Amino acid sequence: MDFIPVRLPPDPHMCNSTDQKTRSPLSLYSEYQRMDIELRPPHSMESCHWHGQVEVNVPFDGDVEYLINNEVVQIKQGHITLFWACTPHQLTRPGRCSKMAIFNLPMHLFLSWPLDRQLINHVTHGMVIKSLNAQQLSPFEVERWQQEINSPNEQIRQLAIDEIGLMLKRFSLSGWQPILVNKTPRTQSNGNNVSRHAQFYVSQMLEFIGANYDQALTIERVAEHVKLNPNYAMGIFQRVMQLTMKQYITAMRVNHVRALLSDTDKSILDIALTAGFHSSSSFYSTFNKYVGMSPQNYRKLSHLRSSSF
Repeated sequence: MDFIPVRLPPDPHMCNSTDQKTRSPLSLYSEYQRMDIELRPPHSMESCHWHGQVEVNVPFDGDVEYLINNEVVQIKQGHITLFWACTPHQLTRPGRCSKMAIFNLPMHLFLSWPLDRQLINHVTHGMVIKSLNAQQLSPFEVERWQQEINSPNEQIRQLAIDEIGLMLKRFSLSGWQPILVNKTPRTQSNGNNVSRHAQFYVSQMLEFIGANYDQALTIERVAEHVKLNPNYAMGIFQRVMQLTMKQYITAMRVNHVRALLSDTDKSILDIALTAGFHSSSSFYSTFNKYVGMSPQNYRKLSHLRSSSF
């Protein structure tokens, strides 16, 4: 059976690599994003896209396949799978699946839930995480949450959000494993205690970085915006995000480069400048460090893989 790739409708919080004017993953963070829940047949996509939320997928009646950062990832029937969707991803094979739950969770909300910090560390470092066991969620629950998340009753909306948070808490306690490991340099996980005070300031920092992604960004400049001491700002950013600020900015820029290498014919130098790298030598060494190959080889591999779909 042939599947026709679809182009997703315009979304202010989503970016496709083939858009006339693509935006950096850095620019897509917003504290005001709503939670979005879909229950529908999966569609193969004509190009990769990215957005600022954490994406949770559960195919109920068949396996599906993605390309995530140019790696083939199979999402198994009934298993909960999640990843940070600022990573370029493209659903390539819907298989026989006709019903899949897709949750887009605002990052600030995801970080506020009492989840295993090691799980959060894996997600913010670009890994794809899968439940060890299937059938932890039913289409009935997803349909109910879909309705309740759009309820005019604020308490009903909050109840649905709390239940989804508990679903992920159960996921984090019931056993999970990474099925795609990124090469982003790892930071040490710092325990479970993250205060609302820290989350608030980190949200403000992410907003500022997103609004100024195309400019030179320093810890001092970001800290000055939120009126904090640079060392303190750097510490709470790492505690909440499980990434240093420099790692976060660099990883998002490398994600941008990967998407443009995969789906555009722009020169590598143009792509590096578009993503915010201002030195050719720094760009090449950074890309090799994060991806494990040169930009030229990554583009060749990407074109080989896309021609097989």
